[in-house]
Amino acid sequence: MKRVLFAVIVLAVLAGCKSRKAAVSALAGLEGEWNIVEMNGAALNPGETKQLMAFDVNGGTLSGNAGCNRMSGRIEWDASQEKGVRFSRIIATRMACMDMRYEDELLKTLDRVVRFDREGGRGETAPSFAFYGADGSKLIVIEKKSR
Repeated sequence: MKRVLFAVIVLAVLAGCKSRKAAVSALAGLEGEWNIVEMNGAALNPGETKQLMAFDVNGGTLSGNAGCNRMSGRIEWDASQEKGVRFSRIIATRMACMDMRYEDELLKTLDRVVRFDREGGRGETAPSFAFYGADGSKLIVIEKKSR
């Protein structure tokens, strides 16, 4: 009985590792800095909103600019679905800003992300990714920041 239980635990751990590796592999294209170009169905001008997401996929971290304040958090892979991802422990500095509407919306929206997928974008030089909610709605679209 102990051997069966041990085998089940080992298989569960290996399955989790495999799904994390698959997610890391799929997310590898996210490495670097990205402009947020759409949120909750509304097109955004990154020059106006100043919103930026930066991914360190191997380190499992997210950072960037929420609009006025710096933000950071963790990337967590959800093995229960293909390309499942969540952003957790999102924190932001709290400078006084005149307009917080984009920032507040972004921080709330990041909490709702459960999945991602690559979008068409403008070719390989400017790919884009979309993040989706549990109901399948497209929440955020990001585009590679040009240098």
